[in-house]
Amino acid sequence: MNKNTQYEVALSFAGEQREYVEDVARCLQSIGIAVFYDDFEKVQLWGKDLVEELNEVFEHRAAFAVMFISKEYVKKVWPRHERRSILSRAVGEKSEYVLPVRFDDTPVPGLPDSIKYEQADSHSPAELAAMIAEKLGINRFGGKASDVPPPRMTSPTGEAVFDYSSHNGRYLIGRGPLEFETRWSKAGDTSIHIYNDPLSINGVALARGCASIAKVSHAALLDFTSRARTLQRREVVVLRNVKGFYAAVHVLDIKDDTRRDDKDELRFRYAIQSNGSDTFTEFGNV
Repeated sequence: MNKNTQYEVALSFAGEQREYVEDVARCLQSIGIAVFYDDFEKVQLWGKDLVEELNEVFEHRAAFAVMFISKEYVKKVWPRHERRSILSRAVGEKSEYVLPVRFDDTPVPGLPDSIKYEQADSHSPAELAAMIAEKLGINRFGGKASDVPPPRMTSPTGEAVFDYSSHNGRYLIGRGPLEFETRWSKAGDTSIHIYNDPLSINGVALARGCASIAKVSHAALLDFTSRARTLQRREVVVLRNVKGFYAAVHVLDIKDDTRRDDKDELRFRYAIQSNGSDTFTEFGNV
């Protein structure tokens, strides 16, 4: 990805194919690929002009766009808008940008018949994700299995769900100078540890008494002096990265497979303060 590209791949589809596409998106995310999938960006998209935002994503912010073609995709309004942005970008590209995947044989206005496509019914979501990774030049098995990149979200705000017993408990949020690698481990059936071990992290601190991210103010005054902090559900932790930026993370739910749950899973909401401030009161909707 060049420095102006936010996503390695963006997924364009109709709602009728969401189940398949979501499985592809989660497979891509699990191997560390920065993927634009609308449900991963709910908070980021909230309140924005979707016409402008989606045009930016599909015409400027992605290295590749996967177009999931179906009769619904050609017919419906929002996929049509995304398709126009994708094809506008493709016109100016010297190399391939659009990667078509067909659910049926519906013709796509503006998409040349000569472009090679894949058939969705010929590949499982995991197989298709592996093909996309190969197209990106990412070798999923080029090193130790434990060394694969962690899942990530590049947007400055968002909500993430991941298996904290995988990827050494790592999950990346943000990008560039606003990147934070979070690292977690099991503490109990209602609690979890977070560490300042990753190289991008300067410190972690509990925001005691804060019931939401918007309640965090003057985070620089918090106690960052311990390597690890233990959080309960609904508590907020603040991270400071080595560039001096702050991120606030609100733990929404913790599942523990050694107790009453069928898997280890952490769900959290986060916000990254991009202007260098240590106060998050403006994030009332996060």
